[in-house]
Amino acid sequence: MKIARPPDQISAILACPKCGFEQEGGTECIRCGIIFAKYKPPVMTAEVEVAEHDATLSLPPTTEPSKPGLLSRLFRILPWISLAITATVLFLILKQTPPLTIQSHPEAANRVADKMAQLQLAMQSNQRHATTLDEAELNQWMRDNLAIASAHQAQQAGIDIPAGQQATVKDVQSALKDVRMNLIGNQLRAYALFVMYGKDISLQLDGTLETQGGYIRLRPTAGKIGSLPIPSSTLDRVVHELFDSPQNRDNFQLPPRVESVRVENNSLVITTR
Repeated sequence: MKIARPPDQISAILACPKCGFEQEGGTECIRCGIIFAKYKPPVMTAEVEVAEHDATLSLPPTTEPSKPGLLSRLFRILPWISLAITATVLFLILKQTPPLTIQSHPEAANRVADKMAQLQLAMQSNQRHATTLDEAELNQWMRDNLAIASAHQAQQAGIDIPAGQQATVKDVQSALKDVRMNLIGNQLRAYALFVMYGKDISLQLDGTLETQGGYIRLRPTAGKIGSLPIPSSTLDRVVHELFDSPQNRDNFQLPPRVESVRVENNSLVITTR
């Protein structure tokens, strides 16, 4: 049987304001020893209040999701940027550069025939000789002597072969549809239109003609494939592949009696030994 305490004894039970120990009456705590009348609870200073307030503000909100960073956004759109660049490059390659405007003359064919006959005679006679061809004569000579394409390649490229003529695969290795030259001072600008995978592709190269070891070489200064400029870091490699590839190298070899071929004063100069 539980005996209830008298009311006066219940009211005398005190709880220590520091450690919380309950005891019956007294002026000091039996556990921690503080004097009740002299104990003062700690007061929070202004600095502590500010620090706790700042800490509360610095906590991330729990109700709103964090936004993606700049790098994550960039990685998301990077494939689309690459696709746009690739499409632009293909468009510029397939967009042909307008053909060069070249000089022409009604007597160009006859003049070329006479000059080439004199050059052939000089080589047979072992005589030094210099033949000059202007722009009209040079382009006329290329039209008369450059095989455009083989029969099969011409058919695939949609090129009409003149009646009575039949080019072979041995004559030319690519479906070349057009070649034009501009002679500008001591510089040469060459334009070619050819077929690649069923598409017409144009190539334009600017530079200086040189003779090295019996072969014609072009020192390039600028170039475009389609309407896309060729970077200078790639230009030398493109020209190297054009002039030194096994299928093209022999086409740029000079006859033994020809000493040099160069562009000078808006003319092509061919010099024999």
